[in-house]
Amino acid sequence: MSRSLRHLNSLRAFEAAARHSSFAKAASELNVSHSVVSQHVKNLEEWFGADLFTRHGNRVELTATGRALMPQVASGLQTLTDACEGILRKSQSGAVVVSAEPALASLWLRKQITEFCALYPRIEVDLRPAWTPERLGDGQADMIIHFATRMPASGVEKADLFPIDGYPAATPQLRDRIVGARGTIDWSAAALVHDNGRETWQKWFAAFEPESDAWRTGRVYSDLSLAIDAAVDGEGVILADDILCKQEMASNRLVRLDERVVRCVWYQVALPRNAARKPAAETLRNWLLDRTSEFRDR
Repeated sequence: MSRSLRHLNSLRAFEAAARHSSFAKAASELNVSHSVVSQHVKNLEEWFGADLFTRHGNRVELTATGRALMPQVASGLQTLTDACEGILRKSQSGAVVVSAEPALASLWLRKQITEFCALYPRIEVDLRPAWTPERLGDGQADMIIHFATRMPASGVEKADLFPIDGYPAATPQLRDRIVGARGTIDWSAAALVHDNGRETWQKWFAAFEPESDAWRTGRVYSDLSLAIDAAVDGEGVILADDILCKQEMASNRLVRLDERVVRCVWYQVALPRNAARKPAAETLRNWLLDRTSEFRDR
């Protein structure tokens, strides 16, 4: 038993690499470097005396030995996770101040925190929407969830939460007026709805309609929530997505007009890198990363 548990971190690295078919994605999930994952796998391969992966550039594939090992390792790690989380949910306590981008806070994060607090009733989470993130530590925020471009440059441990991939969407009524029989959009008749500037629409047009300058038109709203409300009211076409606009798309208040997608932004989560980090904040961070893993892998 003791000899096997010496390789627990290596087994975690192996399981993540096998699940993602990628050392790089495993490294991102575990918040370590690519070389650390590679070394962990090498340690296991030397211990077993057999290759666990075949390498194909940036992609890895399980060998027969790896395929035999994977389900048992995954099951064992899940058993350990479930046991620890069961204790934490009953015993862990504390207060966590989360500074979050306003649209994310209202459209997605609030509901996630409500569910988290139901699972961890002794942890209190104070969600504070802020366009400019609060400082971590020093009695201010314990966690930042914001655009990757607005994260502190140093002193924090950052992890990707999920990307926002935008596509044109509008009300069914507006769609019927601006989309032709062949499915093409008459951009000259389509007012655009922008949030936080025109840059995202400019990126979409540069990628897919480079001859058009329609991105220069339309009203700019200072917050995505306002922009979504405007689009639902029929003011114009918005770059919607499947996460923050989930309710509007599912209810058919907004409908997709075009299959072409542009990467708008990444959201990240950050904790202090030093000893000021709260265990409850780390529990929340890990829970959110687990909840959003499918968005990072697509």
